[in-house]
Amino acid sequence: MIAMRQVTFLVAILLVIHCFLGNCEVATKHNECNTGVPGIPGTPGLNGQHGPPGRDGKDGEPGTNGDPGTPGEKGPQGPPGKVGPPGFPGAKGISGPPGQPGFQGAPGTRKTYAFHVGLTSSYPSTDGPIKFGKVFYNEQSIYNTGSGKFIAPVDGLYFLTYQITVYNKNVHITLQHNGKIVQYMYHVYGSQTNQASGASILALKQKAEVWLQVVGTNNGLYADSDDDTTFSGFLIS
Repeated sequence: MIAMRQVTFLVAILLVIHCFLGNCEVATKHNECNTGVPGIPGTPGLNGQHGPPGRDGKDGEPGTNGDPGTPGEKGPQGPPGKVGPPGFPGAKGISGPPGQPGFQGAPGTRKTYAFHVGLTSSYPSTDGPIKFGKVFYNEQSIYNTGSGKFIAPVDGLYFLTYQITVYNKNVHITLQHNGKIVQYMYHVYGSQTNQASGASILALKQKAEVWLQVVGTNNGLYADSDDDTTFSGFLIS
């Protein structure tokens, strides 16, 4: 019985194989192989339900630091930064060695200062500087005919001189610098007309004052159309 069933099953398998190999054609006759039309696909099944959420994981402990990496290559230089505020002044440095002497400059020019004045009348006043009103030279106006004083225009070395015509009286005068006597001149009158003189070199500051002044009543200074009593001075250097 079992052998019969096995034979029947094998025959059925061979028929199926034969049909699928293309030797069967669609027919309506009895006992012939008949292949059906494939069916359309079935609809997809429904999604299953979501499972319950899993438990929250916890952060693990930090790991140990790794070894330092090797230094990278030097990058390009960036643009200059803004100028910062000025720093505090530094300490004064030591003096450097003297420099080489410079070239000699061209000769300079120095303005000439001079005056030459004389008496306009004999026996001038004795209560202050002798006033010489006759002007021979005073282009820089360094002698003041109103005050009787020479006023130094610049610092420098000056030569000052006076030439006195003496008549009828003795002459005793002083050369004064800013109110201090720097020189005396005394001449005793004999007979007829005499001459007396004096000179001095003074280092004067600008605006220093120099004048001649009679001492006491010894006022034999004389001047007329033929005789002069003069006071002169000029800048030396």
